[in-house]
Amino acid sequence: MNTLIKREHDYAIRICAYLAGNYQKGPLPLPHISRKLFISLPFANKIIRQLKTAKIVKTVQGKYGGVFLIRDPQTLSLMEILEAVGFRGAVNACTIQPEICPFSDHCRIHRYLTGLEDQLFNALREKTIADFAFSDAHLASELPANNKNRTEVY
Repeated sequence: MNTLIKREHDYAIRICAYLAGNYQKGPLPLPHISRKLFISLPFANKIIRQLKTAKIVKTVQGKYGGVFLIRDPQTLSLMEILEAVGFRGAVNACTIQPEICPFSDHCRIHRYLTGLEDQLFNALREKTIADFAFSDAHLASELPANNKNRTEVY
């Protein structure tokens, strides 16, 4: 099944929400983040590199190193996080390339899909990661009983 939000995008939001829940508490080791969020270390590392390039997180090397948000969670939108990890979503190809369809200029379907896309993307721009921030305390209480022993998803 094709999805608009890919697993990598979802994980980037989760990582940022976790970092937001630990905002200004110092760097968190990437293996800790990976383990807590059930993301393989190589995949988490890839996402962190992209977030670092986008100047959303910073990394610190060494014994007490790790990852932390450099953006205020109150101002960091979900859309910024998604775009940092390559999100280039569209509801339909005609909304980003109208020239591929001879009906785009006069098509009610095109206008409807464009409107839906605008609503979705505006909602992602308006919502900040602070709205989804969580810490280890939240994880312990929210993880379903059948997942308590899991160590990785991907």
